[in-house]
Amino acid sequence: MDRRVATFNVDNIARTKAYEQFGRKHPEIRWARLAGMVSRNAGWNLTDLTIEPFRSLLSRSTRQNIAWIYERANWLIFRDAYPQLVMYEAYKRTGKWNVLSLQEHGVSIFMIREWNRFLEEKDEWRLLIALIINEQMMVEERLFQRSKVEAFFQSALYKMESYLHFSHVLFPQLPCTVNTMYGECVKNFANPIKRIELGKRLAHLLYHPTLQYSFHQFMDEVEPTGSRGDYGVTRKSLPLRVVYPRCSHANVEQTDWYESQQPEKVERLFTPLEVCKPKKVNVYVAQMELAWLNWLTKDK
Repeated sequence: MDRRVATFNVDNIARTKAYEQFGRKHPEIRWARLAGMVSRNAGWNLTDLTIEPFRSLLSRSTRQNIAWIYERANWLIFRDAYPQLVMYEAYKRTGKWNVLSLQEHGVSIFMIREWNRFLEEKDEWRLLIALIINEQMMVEERLFQRSKVEAFFQSALYKMESYLHFSHVLFPQLPCTVNTMYGECVKNFANPIKRIELGKRLAHLLYHPTLQYSFHQFMDEVEPTGSRGDYGVTRKSLPLRVVYPRCSHANVEQTDWYESQQPEKVERLFTPLEVCKPKKVNVYVAQMELAWLNWLTKDK
């Protein structure tokens, strides 16, 4: 298992493909397809940092720090989640559920209990939400609470970005045009509860009864390159593997975020959100808002 996890966790594109391949093979584990689509968005967010107006607005060191946070967060999530997926795949093949192996990989007792519950009840939606909760609470403890990362989120730049709402998670349909994009705006990213709520909204969007087939078709037919070009948007950014070398990651202490939580408060995170009408997103809005921010802060 360790070799398989390491092989697919080398960069954003490998992670995206691993998630999506698993989701196609095991559609009952709905989180896998959601993770694949979100991973695609992380890819073009990374490559966007290498082009204008980001190059003018942000210093090289700031752009490198943002890229490292993106990469580290997604590396941590894959390192935690993919062993769970591999274990489930083995269970379907052998009928044996190896809890000890999950514990050895640092999987939270919260997820071990949720997997046990899923194997008994087959509640696909609860498992999807449980994985969203787990990934965000885990990465909060192992990355976002670190002093340097926390300082970045409290910076004036981050507050301006949150105010302008120019960061979106996009779900395209085929054929990809500016008029076939749905998505959600990313706000209050520093707050783990808000990230969980965002994940739940994205899950409802991805599995919307009248839209899910077209979203899944996009994932099945469009090869991820980590560029907005995958979305039919003409941008000058290069594929991710051209602009970002693979980086090595130091291991992290495998603390269990659930041990410091009150179980009843965690259970409340499963509370369903009010489902809103899917939102179409104009993919050029982000570029326009960022250009405005660039002008606003020029010579300041």
